[in-house]
Amino acid sequence: MSEPPVALTIAGSDSGGGSGLQADLRTFAAHSVHGVCAVTAVSAQNTEEFRSVLAVPKKELKSQIEAVLDDFDVKATKTGLLLSEENIQLVTQAAEEGALPQLVVDPVIVDRHGDLLYPPDLIQIIRQELISRALVITPNHLEAMHLLGVEPTDDIDKISEAALELAAMGPEVVLVTGGRRNTNSMIDVMAHRGEIIEIESERYKTKNVRGTGDTLSAAIVASLAGGQPLAQSIKNAHKFTADAVRRAAEWKLGSGQGPIDHLGLRDDVRLD
Repeated sequence: MSEPPVALTIAGSDSGGGSGLQADLRTFAAHSVHGVCAVTAVSAQNTEEFRSVLAVPKKELKSQIEAVLDDFDVKATKTGLLLSEENIQLVTQAAEEGALPQLVVDPVIVDRHGDLLYPPDLIQIIRQELISRALVITPNHLEAMHLLGVEPTDDIDKISEAALELAAMGPEVVLVTGGRRNTNSMIDVMAHRGEIIEIESERYKTKNVRGTGDTLSAAIVASLAGGQPLAQSIKNAHKFTADAVRRAAEWKLGSGQGPIDHLGLRDDVRLD
């Protein structure tokens, strides 16, 4: 049996296990991809509340990234919560140097309640310096609007305009996820080569949706690491995430917004 491909996630740790690095690494494992990681932040949170977060110092983050890249043949990379200005700059520099292959940026700039995690100047750095170096970015609709400095809206036409504007900054694909839109159906908006594609899926009646954005971006990375083309990787990721939500719909892990089921169909999503 050949060895698995390797994917890197640069993101924060979630003590509740539902999002961040924990969701990324489970997603990689479900795709038979070996996951390596660099921890950007350590958070204290559960299904009900976010209590605190501590940014990992730049020196330590740099050491983690270098240790992984010096030893592993990383095929694809994703970023999640970067948290501090120095860590945003560090990751941007690594991307600029070509050290982060097939980079998928999940620009985590709002929390679970939709509140901003960064001041405007740091959002500007992400927009101007990191997004342009990504192959794919996967903001939710709130993040897409905040990246452009405009008022968030549920209007699908304005979300499409935002996706095209972000795509013009450099990414090959902008995938604006619709899970936080106040609508009956789930519609993701994808901008690619100047065109808009709407991807509609069922919205399950469940509060267990913790880490769905992390999972989607990690699943894209896992498929890319496994050698799948970009379009197929995005298609695979949508199905994987939707299935993970569906399987966990009745779970009661914790009292609040619970995690999704990444591993239930592990044997069905292998890429080899």
